Amino acid sequence: MSRVERDAREATGSGGGHGGSGGPGETGFARRVAAAFAMGLREYARTPVLLALLVFLPAYFVGLLVYLLPESSVPIEAAGAETVVVQSAELYGILLVPLTSALVGGIAGLFLMLNARDADGRLVVAGYRPSQLLLARVGLLAVAAGVAVGVSLVVLSVEVVPERLGWFVAASVLAGLTYGLFGALAGLALSRLAGVYFLLFAPMVDVFFFQNPMVSDAHWLAACLPGRFVTEAAVDAGFSASVSLEPLGWAVAYLVGVGVVTGVAYYRSMRLG
Repeated sequence: MSRVERDAREATGSGGGHGGSGGPGETGFARRVAAAFAMGLREYARTPVLLALLVFLPAYFVGLLVYLLPESSVPIEAAGAETVVVQSAELYGILLVPLTSALVGGIAGLFLMLNARDADGRLVVAGYRPSQLLLARVGLLAVAAGVAVGVSLVVLSVEVVPERLGWFVAASVLAGLTYGLFGALAGLALSRLAGVYFLLFAPMVDVFFFQNPMVSDAHWLAACLPGRFVTEAAVDAGFSASVSLEPLGWAVAYLVGVGVVTGVAYYRSMRLG
């Protein structure tokens, strides 16, 4: 019996079988989701490389790039049509937070799926539902994105503080969750090396090149990428006192769409073993 399975049985008090002791109905469902979530947190704590990824990468990435970027004034559009002039270091500092969240979330989703896939299959046989495990995995991705955003903001505060901090955090965490689900999909479809390459380059190309607010005539592909709405919402919240809710709404809809695709792929992987 693996460590993950032992943790699951300790947390739920289950001796196996579909009934278990989690209790019938919503209480049993929520209890098992919480148990799987707690197992994942313990796996985070037992993996020093992952902890370093969550804390060191955002601090290093944001701190170094904001320090190295040249100072120059650039006009951008925020909150729909309002044009504001900002320093380039401030602009890229604001872009770096959702970008770092997407990088960390994507890689965390990849490794989460690669490391837990076999154990999840055995937990389903032992009585867990795939939906319970998937909800717990999404919760873990939210934790990873939240930590990455928190560390990034602490480092960024030396240079700039977003105008609407709460909305900015929401947009940045949405970036991490969306790419986290793409990372989970990559974990189901790609090898470890191919997945790492994909999740290192895709967020950077998406946020820094396709969604850059200094680009007035963006490529048509930019509208289809995961960073489209979260970047627009983050820039609005970073430089404008009035935040348009439209991009945030579309970002949530995009996240739900990716979540549905990931859920179908996850169910299929559990059924096929």
